[in-house]
Amino acid sequence: MPLQIILVLGVSGAGKNVALGALEDVGFAIVNNLPAALLLDTVEAMLATHSQSLGISINAQSPDFVVAFNAGVDAIALAHPDIPLRVIRIDASESTLLRRFAETRRRHPFSTDTGTLHDAIAEERGRLLRVGVPAFEINTSATSTHLLRQRVRLFAAELAGDSELPLVEISSFAYRQGIPPDADLVFDARILPNPFYEPGLASLTGRDAPVIEYLRAQPETDVLVTAISNYVRACMPGFATDNRARIHIAIGCTGGKHRSVYVADALKDALANVARVLRHDREHPLPE
Repeated sequence: MPLQIILVLGVSGAGKNVALGALEDVGFAIVNNLPAALLLDTVEAMLATHSQSLGISINAQSPDFVVAFNAGVDAIALAHPDIPLRVIRIDASESTLLRRFAETRRRHPFSTDTGTLHDAIAEERGRLLRVGVPAFEINTSATSTHLLRQRVRLFAAELAGDSELPLVEISSFAYRQGIPPDADLVFDARILPNPFYEPGLASLTGRDAPVIEYLRAQPETDVLVTAISNYVRACMPGFATDNRARIHIAIGCTGGKHRSVYVADALKDALANVARVLRHDREHPLPE
């Protein structure tokens, strides 16, 4: 893999350490929780002693974090213009972060004796959003650690030019649980006949043969899959021009179990020759 530098920013509790570990898994030399003021010196020291790409997570606690981070990125770009430098920024919804901190009973790094957990989350997120460097955004509100690792690894491979095909992420979801916040394109599979109301199909999913056979027999199904596939293919040049590292296509139905799962799988097959596809189901994931 060609040499590159990936900086990881993340709201506490959103998965920054998981992302950094994913980079280590694919051969990056990593540094965790680095103060932004030490960014340039650390990169210089690591480039002098390592032949690997660098993955560095940055601590945002210093009051001058934003200025120091922007200055560090500019200095690295000036000193090493031949080494690609990119930023991953990881976030999650406030309700998700509050739940995670309640479950782990950990103290938020930005907590004070006079402020609430809401205040700590808002302060950290505000600093991370004020950095002036474009970032690859990942929202982990409905993302497993397994999927987060996959996203980060594929992002690193994309930057390294390991594949000429674009990365397309296809997910299924239930509308009653909300639309995935990081989706680029959202399509509604509720226009298809619902297998839930057919005898013997309610307990199955769109991965099971009886449901697949039922949906394939409906003329509307092929029309929908073909229309989505054609639209996505037509949009790909525009996404490439916009420097998108990933296109997330979310397919929804009522329960995220039958129609959306089937359509997402069919779309994966339809796009297999023009994209690298990362496929997952939000409400009914396969075992890791």
